[in-house]
Amino acid sequence: MMLSCESTSEEIRSARPDTAILPVGSTEQHGPHLPVCTDALIAGQVATAICERTGALLLPTLPYSTCREHRGSSGTVWMNASTFDALIRDMAACLREQGIRRLVLLLAHGGVFIAGPTTREINSDSPDIKVIRVDLSILPASPERAAILECRDNLHACESETSLMLHLAGHLVRRDRIVDCVPQVPRDFLNYQPIFKYSPAGVWGRPSLASREKGAALFELLVRDCISYINSVNAALEL
Repeated sequence: MMLSCESTSEEIRSARPDTAILPVGSTEQHGPHLPVCTDALIAGQVATAICERTGALLLPTLPYSTCREHRGSSGTVWMNASTFDALIRDMAACLREQGIRRLVLLLAHGGVFIAGPTTREINSDSPDIKVIRVDLSILPASPERAAILECRDNLHACESETSLMLHLAGHLVRRDRIVDCVPQVPRDFLNYQPIFKYSPAGVWGRPSLASREKGAALFELLVRDCISYINSVNAALEL
């Protein structure tokens, strides 16, 4: 039985998991064709699959994070970087008291830049618990994943995310509203202007290339590569 918030406290205590996985999404616009819950839904589904295969404790999905680059769009809810940092620190401290030795931050929103410094500082200060940051947008390159995608500019509401959503929750994808847009600036420019300055529709990529079949293949590869990355970090921590 997978351990999650649907388990009882006694069941979790008896199983004595040493790893907890926190899916981190975002509540933000995803163009005219995807729901604002896209990142949270993908994070939760990937994390669930990982926990089913590893025995880790699945924590409830955090549906909010830092997404100021989407500020001003209806339905978007963001928090300050300092709020996210404090939240993760508090959670790590709470889990440490229960014997959890690893807290995996599974990020399905690529704009949580504070997660890097937060991870490094907790790991530097806390010998009894280590944070592992797994950012789906910057996982180590996988030739299999690259071979599936036709567009090389997958950043937001793109071929990749749209394919995953077609696989995981196809009924939420408004296929008749899909708009392609590949801004002629690097991702780094989101540090200076909202995404709408570069893409009026709030899309970065070519979602028209998406398919349910691509989503199914991507999902399995993401789960595999996440587990592989977590295992490699755990091995390094034991050195």
